[in-house]
This record gives sequence, structure tokens and C-alpha cells, in this order.
Amino acid sequence: MNIITIIIVLLIISFLVVIHELGHFWAAKKNGVRVEEFGIGYPPKIFGKQFGETFYSINLIPFGGFVKITGEDEEEDEGKTKNDPRSFANKSAWQKIMILGAGVFMNFMTAFLLYYIFFFANNFRSFYIPMIFDHDFRFGNEIVYTTMIFDMGEDSPSMLSGMGLGEVVLKVDGQDISNIQDLRNNLSGKAGNEVQIETLDISDRSYERRNTYTVVPESYVPQNEDEGDAIIGVYLGDAKAISYETPFEKIFSAPLHTYNMLSYSTSALGKIIGISVETRDIEPVSSSMTGPVGIFNILGSIVQSKGSEKFLVLIDTVAIVSLGFAFTNLLPIPALDGGRIAFKFFEGVTKRKVNPKFEASVHRAGMIALLLLVVLITFRDIRVW
Repeated sequence: MNIITIIIVLLIISFLVVIHELGHFWAAKKNGVRVEEFGIGYPPKIFGKQFGETFYSINLIPFGGFVKITGEDEEEDEGKTKNDPRSFANKSAWQKIMILGAGVFMNFMTAFLLYYIFFFANNFRSFYIPMIFDHDFRFGNEIVYTTMIFDMGEDSPSMLSGMGLGEVVLKVDGQDISNIQDLRNNLSGKAGNEVQIETLDISDRSYERRNTYTVVPESYVPQNEDEGDAIIGVYLGDAKAISYETPFEKIFSAPLHTYNMLSYSTSALGKIIGISVETRDIEPVSSSMTGPVGIFNILGSIVQSKGSEKFLVLIDTVAIVSLGFAFTNLLPIPALDGGRIAFKFFEGVTKRKVNPKFEASVHRAGMIALLLLVVLITFRDIRVW
């Protein structure tokens, strides 16, 4: 990865984090809370200047930014800002929720804007999405390929022929393939003989790259009457694109697609957690997560790629990452915005203030757990990439 690519990716990730912090900044100002510093990057400080009551800084360590708000750490500031009307600690629970939730709101708005740009440029149709689990999208019209290659057996005929993951099987010896049964039927009786398999590579977002492979199927003893007597060692699944076609769907394509993507993500995550619980193995959950290194490399590979669709792919991916930031931060996990909001929501409903020392200790424990998780995922990402 060259230096230009690294700089571009750092700017993209920093942009998403700074947008998040701008949400907190704007909401704090709107609710009369003093913002002491707004920083791009993390200290040590490179440059800074005071404008009004806020110090604006540019810092050495990239990957985001921060907002320092008076009274935000209610345990540390307890007593110091007791009579300060512009302290976060002295605002109502609902004002605190607005300030804490504004970062998530800004990441959602960023995703909306990027999706609108994407759909206007791509005729209101998404790219194909590999379906790890079956899911019916509520909005839009689904366009489905049911023969996408998800996996291949080691040293299988498909792997030896050079076929790749993410390719859709279209034809066998010139015969159209629309489902796995078509593939079985067209391979039947051809074990040991060469067959020509045509595929569509949907990792190429132009959807124009078609490949033809010469494959020699292996013989197979069918276990039931639906199976054929020859296999090429592929595991097939669905890939879906969503087309927004009615005037209503086009006008609201960004929020509708956001709903579709979040509903699928939460459904898939729930099923993955269910598998982990059932098998008593954390691997399904950990392998489904991507950390900073994984995100960095995904964006870097897109920036370095060629083709007319590169910028659309980048816009779509950055929108997904922004949604991921928003969704993750909204989870009611200690140390995240969602965890802090949960405490303030309790205050607003019960009219009872949570002990600042207790809340701080919960968030510290949550932060330690999150940092450990990030470290584990980062090591996994480094090994994979």
C-alpha cells in the first residue's frame, strides 16, 4: 500500500470520526454547554488556536478527533462545576441524551448523504450483497442470484480450475444455470469429463467481467434423489441487489436502504450469536467482526483498485462504515455513547441521578473490555490481511 493510499484512507476514517465529534460539539453548543476544546486527531498537539471560549487543535495521531466538554466526566468534575450553568453535569437528562446521541445522528446523516449520491449515480440500484443468512429486505425490489460461490473444497475441481469466491455460476456447457439443482442436473453423468463453466464476477462492480473455466467434475455417490453423480466442490448461496423503483422509494432511497442494511446486519448478528451460544464457541462472533486494521485494508484496496466503478464502490463502502460507527456507538454497552445514554435515560425516567462514581467505574470496565476486544480483532485482522 503506497503512501498516497495510506493518506487517503486516514483522511476517510478521520472524516467519519470528526463528523461524529462535530455532532457532540453542535449539540453541546445548542444546549448551552461550554466546549473547551475541539481537536482533530489525538495529542500530542501540532497546532492550535483559541476562538471564543473553544480551543481548536490539530494533533499528531490520526484516526479521528475529540471534543472536551465542561463537566462531561461527572465523577472527576463533581463539585468543581456544581454551580456552573454551562456544565454538562448540570443539564437535564434529556439534554445530556441529545448531546450524547448527536454523534450517532451525524454518522447516520453522513450515510444518508452518501447513499443519495450513490443511488443517483447508480440508477437507484444497490450493488450485489452476499447473503450469509437468508433475509427478505422490506423495501425495494430484490434481484437475486442463487448460485454465488461462497466456498470451495480444498483441491476441488473448482479450485484447481481457478474459479474464485464471489463468482456466480451462469452456464454449464452453454446451458443456463439459475439454481443449485440446475447445476447438479447439468453436471450429472459428466464425472471425469471436461465441462465449460461460465461465471459472472460480482466483485467487479461493473458486472461485465465474465470468466470461462474448464473443469473436470469428480464422481459422487448421491445421498438423495435430488443430488447428481458429479460434483465440482463448490458451496453456493444467494447474492441480492436491491432496486428502488417507485417515486416514493427513489425519494427515500437513502433511509430505506439504511433500514434494509441495518435490519439485515442485526438479523445476521443475532443468528451468529445464536450459533456461538449453541456451539459454545466465540469464533463465529469474532470472525464476523472487523476492526481498525480490517477497515483500513478494505478501504485501501478500494482506493488502489482500478475501473470506472471505483468511486461508487468507495462511496458505498464509506456509507456502510459510517452506519457501522453509528450502530456500534448506539449499542447500550458501557463506555460507548449508547451505554452513557442508557444511564441518562434511567435518570430521565426515574428522576434519580446515578452515582457518578458508580457510572464511571462501569464505563471504565466497559472500556477495558472493548480495548481487549479491539486488540484481539486487530491481531486477527493482521493475520488475515
